[in-house]
Amino acid sequence: MNLNFYRTQTLLKATDNLPVVNTFLKDTFFPDGDTFPTEEVLIDVRKGKRKMAPFVAPRVGGVTVARDGFKTDKYTAPKIAPQRALTVDDLMIRGLGENVFSNRTPEQRQAEFLVKDLKDLQDMNARRMEWLAAQVLIYGKAILKGYVDFENKNFVEQELDYNFTNKVFLSGTDQWGKGGAIYDQLEAWQLSVVEATDEKPSIAIFGRDALKEFRKDSDIREMMNIRNMNFGEIKPEVRGKGVSYIGRLPELGLDIITYDAWYVDDDGISKPYIPKDHIVLANENLGEFLYGAITQMESDESFKTYEGKNIPKSWADNANEIRMLRLSTRPLPRPNDVDSWLVAKVVG
Repeated sequence: MNLNFYRTQTLLKATDNLPVVNTFLKDTFFPDGDTFPTEEVLIDVRKGKRKMAPFVAPRVGGVTVARDGFKTDKYTAPKIAPQRALTVDDLMIRGLGENVFSNRTPEQRQAEFLVKDLKDLQDMNARRMEWLAAQVLIYGKAILKGYVDFENKNFVEQELDYNFTNKVFLSGTDQWGKGGAIYDQLEAWQLSVVEATDEKPSIAIFGRDALKEFRKDSDIREMMNIRNMNFGEIKPEVRGKGVSYIGRLPELGLDIITYDAWYVDDDGISKPYIPKDHIVLANENLGEFLYGAITQMESDESFKTYEGKNIPKSWADNANEIRMLRLSTRPLPRPNDVDSWLVAKVVG
């Protein structure tokens, strides 16, 4: 059997053709952007208001204006590199769902394991990127733990921080369900983003507890029932992949959705990507994912640098009869303008 399918170039083609797990937050707000030929990624982020052109006096050709400022940071893109071992025992044992009397050979199972393991590793990377997108969206930063030994929890910590300030924490009678004027708050928050960036958020992602209080609110219910005045419409619709459309507030131009998806954190605890007591006001494509390069040693013992999204590598431990498979990526979510969305904790 020709085992050249373990060459990096062959694995790259196979990886590109694999279906990708659902990543709603990443795909909606941080779609894929540039790849870099180095591990370091340059990030330009702007934050500030818009300026008007100045009037000029008679007989003056023009007035020189300063360029809009932005901040450039250089980050070493965090490396994600799950790997999996294929042993002789894996090849000799019947696979999941395989006929008890199957006559598949170890060589055939090896090819099947390759595709399955590549898919599993790619899905793990995609879930981590969805987590990165959620962290930047909710907190404007992310704590990145680079593990030395995952089982023993030894890690080196790095922080990605965009100085996000559009975060609101409601308290007392301003909270939803405790007297907070929900519609007025949504309108004020939306206008605060418009004032800062000229961008009016058109999507509101509600955590489940936030949605519960929104539905129960008497003022919201009354507005929905006023005839001939279309203040809002509740029309639930499942759109798949964990996304549900709840309704629309036409005057605000705001679509209300929920995203029911969870991840298992490094401590083994299942958590929702969107906290239950939060809402997010945002627009599509508010940023992008950038990718740093991956440098690795190839089978001829030479180092090679790959520019791309997911870079595979396979090598053999002949002494222990193990075939290893790794899928590395260096993703970094970058917002275009850190004032262009708003997050609020609305339930106590």
